[in-house]
Amino acid sequence: MNSIEKNTEKYLDAFRTHFNGEAKQAFHATREKAVDTFSRLGFPSTKKEEWRFTNVAEISRKQFSPAGRNSSETVSVSDVEKFMFSDWDGPVLVVVNGYFKEKLSNLDSLSDKVKVESLAKILDNNDKAANKLGQNAIWADEAFTALNTAFTKDGCVITVDANSENSKPVHLMHISTGDAILSSPRTVVNINKNANITIVESFHSLNSKDSFTNIVSEIFVDENAHLKHYKLQDVDTNSFLVGNCAINQNQNSTYQSVAMDFGGKLVRNNISLALNGENISSILNGLYIAQGEQHIDNHTFIDHAQPHCESHELYRGILKDKAKGVFSGKILVRQDAQKTDAKQSNNCLLLSEDARIDTKPQLEIYADDVKCTHGATVGQLDESALFYLRARGVPYKKAMSILTYAFAEEVIDSIKTDAFKNKVEALLLERLEKSLV
Repeated sequence: MNSIEKNTEKYLDAFRTHFNGEAKQAFHATREKAVDTFSRLGFPSTKKEEWRFTNVAEISRKQFSPAGRNSSETVSVSDVEKFMFSDWDGPVLVVVNGYFKEKLSNLDSLSDKVKVESLAKILDNNDKAANKLGQNAIWADEAFTALNTAFTKDGCVITVDANSENSKPVHLMHISTGDAILSSPRTVVNINKNANITIVESFHSLNSKDSFTNIVSEIFVDENAHLKHYKLQDVDTNSFLVGNCAINQNQNSTYQSVAMDFGGKLVRNNISLALNGENISSILNGLYIAQGEQHIDNHTFIDHAQPHCESHELYRGILKDKAKGVFSGKILVRQDAQKTDAKQSNNCLLLSEDARIDTKPQLEIYADDVKCTHGATVGQLDESALFYLRARGVPYKKAMSILTYAFAEEVIDSIKTDAFKNKVEALLLERLEKSLV
């Protein structure tokens, strides 16, 4: 038995002892199936095509213990305030080590058309909302999704009523306390017909002790519904994060995602969209910034199943030192998906000779009346532009900072929530001034 197999076995042992009252839930039968699947699959190796450029051996070797509810009790209101955005006046939902903490949350400004529930309560009551679990995020051949499903105890369920609009964005804040903990938060978002909402999701660490957050999110955007989904990942650089976000869209709906990755030692983001109706619009934008020996991997999959839909995708990376980035984006256009308009672009800026990017844009098209493009570029700062600024008295580091910010600006400008946009700009400028250039 090799070290990876041994650690897989340790998670199986932990599963047998981790659940007390929760074992009585109807959902526990699903947990048992999921842990059996994880046992069969094991941690993915670089021999698997989807993981060829990302080695998770360090995750498998480390001794992460599943987070118990007691581990979330040490976080205070003052801890939460450290991660609040300036000028934010909307509701805040706080999840600590995978557990929804209503006492730390601020629901005062939450619209009565938006319902927020603890997943633990839904599972305890065998509520029908639990039926959503596993509809989008399939775990039959995804080890990390199976692992999350096996250890799912709590999380957040957000439901937006039909024909409603929440004027204030909702901030869903994830906090990890470290201490070699495995957090398994589960998020379910239901946007009903003709509803409109903005959700900002952020990930933070309370300290520099290593942790592993393995999150699964399932999002349902119904007919003519609209969701702006902004994400900020700023965990400590000793932390590991694997996220699987699966979105299902119905006809005439729109989904816009802007994902910002700043932290993490090893980060893997899987985003999959199923466009299951006509006249759907999907936008996936992302910015990843890494230095030292950080590793950030973005995998996207957009499934065009119906005609007259469009998807636009723009990811940009800034890498320095020995940092590594991975981008793999696949667009599938099925035979019935005529009149599809799909665009995909990945651009990466390397600020050192040792930084590396592996990029793999893909198109798989079975329809003949489509407009589809994809491409990737990798390069350094434009020397002529750098010379132009320096010739006009701009110091070297300031000139590099200006050009690097300009490279990221198109993604940042796609954010339409000011408080979140201001936070992202501040983080980027802080990194530019301190270390990136």
